[in-house]
Formats: sequence, C-alpha cells, structure tokens
Amino acid sequence: MRLVGIAELESGDVLGKAVHGRNGVVMLEAGTVLTEQYINRLRNLRINAVHLLPRINGGSDSSYRSGKVPPSFFDPHWIRPDIDRMKDDDKAREKAVKLVADFADKGLMQDRLILPVPEEKFRANFRDVLHEIASRREFAEELGVMMLTDPILFNHAMNVTLCADIIGTAKNFDSAKMYELSLGALFSDIGMTRLPMELTKVNRALSETEIKMVRQHTTEGYHLLKGMKDVPTSSAQIALLHHERYRGEGYPLGVKQEGIPEFAQIVGLADVYNALISPRHHRKPFAPGEATEYLFASGNYDFDLSLVQVFLKYLTIYPIGSVVKLSTGQIGVVLETAGRPMNRPVVQIFCEANGTVAKLPYILDLQELNNVVITGKADK
Repeated sequence: MRLVGIAELESGDVLGKAVHGRNGVVMLEAGTVLTEQYINRLRNLRINAVHLLPRINGGSDSSYRSGKVPPSFFDPHWIRPDIDRMKDDDKAREKAVKLVADFADKGLMQDRLILPVPEEKFRANFRDVLHEIASRREFAEELGVMMLTDPILFNHAMNVTLCADIIGTAKNFDSAKMYELSLGALFSDIGMTRLPMELTKVNRALSETEIKMVRQHTTEGYHLLKGMKDVPTSSAQIALLHHERYRGEGYPLGVKQEGIPEFAQIVGLADVYNALISPRHHRKPFAPGEATEYLFASGNYDFDLSLVQVFLKYLTIYPIGSVVKLSTGQIGVVLETAGRPMNRPVVQIFCEANGTVAKLPYILDLQELNNVVITGKADK
C-alpha cells in the first residue's frame, strides 16, 4: 500500500484505505476504483493524499489499467478457449439459465445449511436476484461459458452465491447490496473460463508456472466484469479480491484486514467452505465437520472473525434426520438444528446405551446437556 498525492491520481487506481470527510463520515470505501469523477470529488473535499493498493503483479500503472496479463505467465503450448464460440451456443446458454432457475427452487443445501429467515422468504428473495441476473443476455452468455468450461465450476458458483446470500441476509443487507453481492459471487471465478481449458481440470499437483496462471483468474475476472455494462464496482472487486486473506497472505495484491472489502471477504469465506465440501478433479470432498473445523480456525487469520462467526451459526454437521450416537452410548435421530450450535441439536433417543430399544422414544436437548456430545453418525 502506498500514499499518493491527489495530483498523481489516475483513473483505475484502487483505494487501499477508506477516505473520510472532516466530519468522520466515510466518503469512499476501501477498494473503490477511482474514476475522474471520484478524483474531482476528492479535490473538492481538499483531500491531499490517499492510500492506494499496489499494482497487480507489481506491474506498471499502464499494465494495471489495461488488464493485460504478463505474457511470461502463459506457456506457449497452452491454448486459450474460444469464448466467442461458447457465447454463441444458444443451447448452452438456455440450459445454464434453466439450471440457475432450478437451483433457486431446489438447491438450498438443506443437509448442510440453516436459513437465517423462513425458507419461503429466503427462497423468494434468492430466486428473484438470480432471475434478475440470468435475465440479462450478457450474464446469461457468461453462465453458458462457465457451464461449458467446467460443470464443477458452474455448480460451485451457485453454491458460493447461496452461502454468500445467507451471510448477507443474516447481516440484513438491503436488496441493492444483495444484488451486488450475488452478482459478484456468481461470477467470482469467471476468470477461470479465460484460462487454458486444460488447466481447469488438472487432476494432479500444479507446477509453479501453472499456479501463477491459475491465480490470474482473479485479475481476468475483474477486468472482464469491469468491461460489462452496469456491473457495480463492488461486484467486480469480488472477482479481484476474493482470494485475499485477513493477514495479508492472499493474492493477487496481498492486502489485509480493512483493505479487503466486506463483499470480497464474504465470498472468499463461502468459496473456501464450498471448495472443501465439494469434489474436485484431484480429490474427494472433505466431511462437513472437517470443513467447519477449518472455518473455526480461520477467524482473524484468513477471514474477519465476525464474518466467520456469522456463517458458522448457519452451518450444520448433523442435519435433521441424521441418526447419531451420543457419548453416553445412546442412539437417536436429530429433530431440530435451527438457532443452536451446530453440535448441539435436539435428538430423539430410540436406543439405549445397552443396545435395547427405548420403550418410548424421548427427547434430549444437547444445548442443555453440556456433558453429552455427539460422537458421530450411527447405523440406522
């Protein structure tokens, strides 16, 4: 991060710290991409200097604004995808839009997530925002490109959007914020479609050169979204910054803490969780319990602790209907998970510790029994 005088600012510079007016009110948020209008506004406010994020890849000002990827990052043997051909595939575009609509109606991952509001209300809002996005031709084309590039990438994008929207709903974001968050989440990895197609499906450890290429998906996605009409800056920033981490160990800019916009942190958190619990070309999915353990440890390390805590409230390891074994030896079925710690559901006991069937099934509320825990799933 560098301190730059107002006279040296140019369109395309990105604020590293928020700009405050004399009354303490935030005038421009950290992560804002400066335009001539914003720069003139800063002059009128008599702001002398601002903190800017470093240029992408440590490159020059012109390389940052042009969005060109350094050619040394690309192996000449790689062939980049024919995006125009994929955009012209009407069947793929229509199928992708239908899949998005179906996901809004059915894909709430009820076995792993608890909703912060009544299901019908959340589903209606989620459906509306996805429909608004998918109804735009240029967005529908990109959905088709994503699906043709890699169905796993496409499904991941929808699940990331769902989890991000759960966090946004829990934080009481208004409809405008939810749209910007959802749009950025859905296309956070759109830059992957611009990389050599072979690279997106590699089922082995990547070489150092390949890792550098994959990391270019953040800048590729950012410049792609910035070039689309009416895409909010906050949405494009999600594509650029969702791999940044709280302690500054992410990419592509290495910014940290308040330098990472909240939307980018939310989508980064949703991205990591879904990557862990989903199959990949090179590995099997992690168990939900392992994924949540990772999130527990990521607060104020990879992500802001308050965001992690919000998200963990809506995750569940043992969904309703799971047959579980307790530390007492009893076996029961999970009846209720909402509004309680993920490992403290309401359980209906049907088998005693000695193996006998309970004469009458009875209820144990594990939130009230600190000395009793679930040790794992049990055979039905």
